[in-house]
Amino acid sequence: MGIPFFITRDLPQALRHRLVILYPSVDSHTFTEPQADLLTTFVRQGGFIFAQNVFWGGLQNLFGFRSFAPSRKRYHLAFSVTKDPVTKYLNRPEERETQLGSDRFPEIIWSNGYVPDPGAEVLAHFDDGSAALLTNSVGKGKVYLLGLSLLDVVLRNQNNRDYDAQRHYVNTFEPGADVWLLVLRAWYEAYSKDWVRLSTIPGGQRSALLLSHDVDWENSFAPGLDFARIEKANQASSTFFIQTKYVDDANSKAFFFAPNLDILRQLKAGGSTVGSHSIIHSRGFNKFELGSGHETYSSYQPRGLGFDTASGATVFGEVRVSKELLDGEIPGQDTIFFRAGHLRVPVSLPEALERSGYQFDSSFTADDVLSNFPFALPRDLGFEEDSEIYEFPVTIEDEESPGFAKRVPQALQVILANAENGAVSVVLIHSNESVLKAAAEQDLLRQLPSDIVKTDMLTFAKFWRARDRLQWSLTATSATTEAALQVKSDESVTGLTFEFQRQISTATGGATVSPDGRHLVLPELARGRSISIHIHYLH
Repeated sequence: MGIPFFITRDLPQALRHRLVILYPSVDSHTFTEPQADLLTTFVRQGGFIFAQNVFWGGLQNLFGFRSFAPSRKRYHLAFSVTKDPVTKYLNRPEERETQLGSDRFPEIIWSNGYVPDPGAEVLAHFDDGSAALLTNSVGKGKVYLLGLSLLDVVLRNQNNRDYDAQRHYVNTFEPGADVWLLVLRAWYEAYSKDWVRLSTIPGGQRSALLLSHDVDWENSFAPGLDFARIEKANQASSTFFIQTKYVDDANSKAFFFAPNLDILRQLKAGGSTVGSHSIIHSRGFNKFELGSGHETYSSYQPRGLGFDTASGATVFGEVRVSKELLDGEIPGQDTIFFRAGHLRVPVSLPEALERSGYQFDSSFTADDVLSNFPFALPRDLGFEEDSEIYEFPVTIEDEESPGFAKRVPQALQVILANAENGAVSVVLIHSNESVLKAAAEQDLLRQLPSDIVKTDMLTFAKFWRARDRLQWSLTATSATTEAALQVKSDESVTGLTFEFQRQISTATGGATVSPDGRHLVLPELARGRSISIHIHYLH
């Protein structure tokens, strides 16, 4: 969401700021009575707190609840009709009601249902009627209390260890994890004075459509040229994920040789980007052993034995050797993007990608992980540590019935829903034919609003990585209508955009102010470059 924050265990230091998040929970061991008094005084004097899972009776009055009941049998959550500012981005039915898990499971994630005090307002209810999110005004300030863990409703979904919380697998708008990011964004914007945040989209645009093609059949190479021509004519580009099949097996024949290699070189030379789509494209990839990490083309001889079985295949082999082949056969190629065959993901994939020199992955669907924003893949798809790999989940694909050519209007609606939130949409079109599918892609591109960027996955992924690692700060000056923005980028990047609460009249340093005065687009930054921008507000 691009919100500035820092983490501390020092309560007085935290309370020097206007907004405070208490995480991960508050029980009788978290704070002393004097510290509870500090929190109450902080809110009463105009502070704002967002907390989750407060259990301690010493803070009941502050957070506005009488009692709570833990449970693993709450499956749905619905937001109330309210004017509270934290729900301002939740304007669609898919956002107003979310699923926490499938009722096929007898138990899912822990939740805490609250019984509110009369003065508190309930912003969301669980399916048993208890309060899931409530707010309480105290003096000049306000608190918010969530009866869920953000780890469970965001991270658990993103690493695909949820209890089938998704309502669909692909091709729909599923923001089950994003709603909590949007709530926090709205909370920050509602109560932070003169807020600023780093936009998720480059160039002051509203959203981005990331185009991709999976090339996983011997006759899928030539049609790729047709897609590339159409995209170029529509001021767009795409990433081609290539299966480097060099062995015959029970599933298909080898095809990673001329003339297909000549087509790949044409695609690259024409401005398309290239990623890996594994070697044998097995449905059993999610069950492969990690491997040694020493697999090479000369030693790696995998064979598909059937629908989801294989011999001699490893995760390292599929990602490492496919990169070796693509980098060796395409001039100037450095393969750093991967997509698993059939989107089957082993838990060891982040490690294998990191150790093989990759930076990005697109092997999950957005509906399955309930998120339409890129995110860091956790190591082992667990809860302890992020890997260096960024995930870009697939939003729209072409194979679900009745096929992409007949689903363009529905795809456009999903893209527009994501655009409202500043999220991206990833489109996957197999290049096995370029008549119906290419015409449908062109139809989609022509209907796309002008404030949605049309680009390949690799270009945007590089932007996102640089954005995520950016160092920046905004400092007020002695003049109330001026501020100084300090920015340092470890990687070269174009189009970085900051969004401001206050309208900007002018800015120095080569930055561009948007017509509405609320977006500031930075000039291109070279790797390791620092810039200082002096900002003049309109009022």
